[in-house]
Amino acid sequence: MLLTEVSAQRLCMSLADDLCDGAGFTCVVPLGPGLRSQLDVFNTQAQALQGHAPVEDSTRSVTRSALLHLRALQALDGAQAGASHREIAQALFGLEAVMRWHADGELRAQVRHLLRRAEAYMGGGYLSLAGIRRTAAESPGDESMR
Repeated sequence: MLLTEVSAQRLCMSLADDLCDGAGFTCVVPLGPGLRSQLDVFNTQAQALQGHAPVEDSTRSVTRSALLHLRALQALDGAQAGASHREIAQALFGLEAVMRWHADGELRAQVRHLLRRAEAYMGGGYLSLAGIRRTAAESPGDESMR
């Protein structure tokens, strides 16, 4: 038996008793409806069996909602540390963006929105993000009006 793991994928193969070190072998994969989607995994595992380390892509694309969640939590951290709205904006958006700061400007409105969003997370909104509670499926700040 040969068991190999590549990332989160596991390959288990039964080898013939008479297989010698360095001898060629054939791996048979059963046909099935998901075979086409599994080909990349099989190729990666075959490369690993030949001694070639898989190249893992360490970069992940960031979604807009993930960036919004991150900025909201960073804004809350800043506010709890005593930073002003302008200082929070500078930390989140950079010095160049803060150069056009106005008391009632768009940038300050974004900071206030991020802070309200983060406070809603603290009030239980994080549970809906984690998929634990379905009653508050809407994003914080998007609650219906009565």
